Amino acid sequence: MWTRRAALVSTLGWTKQRHPKPADLRHRERILRWAADYVDDTDWFIQKAVAWWLRDLSKRDPKRVQQFMQDHGARMKAFARKEARKYLPV
Repeated sequence: MWTRRAALVSTLGWTKQRHPKPADLRHRERILRWAADYVDDTDWFIQKAVAWWLRDLSKRDPKRVQQFMQDHGARMKAFARKEARKYLPV
């Protein structure tokens, strides 16, 4: 569990780029695939890490986070959905 959480936390840098290069976008998508796999994990720490990653990405790429939430949000715990959508437009 701690390794999966660390994988998300240590990759938060890819959420902070306003104009990512194509290679950075590929990294972002890979991490989002990990996050999609992790949403089925009911462990609070994993759900929190997924939500944190999405929340930070939503500041720069809200459309991508909205798509992720549409595809996978129903499988997330309520607190994680709320955190992930924190900065998305209403």
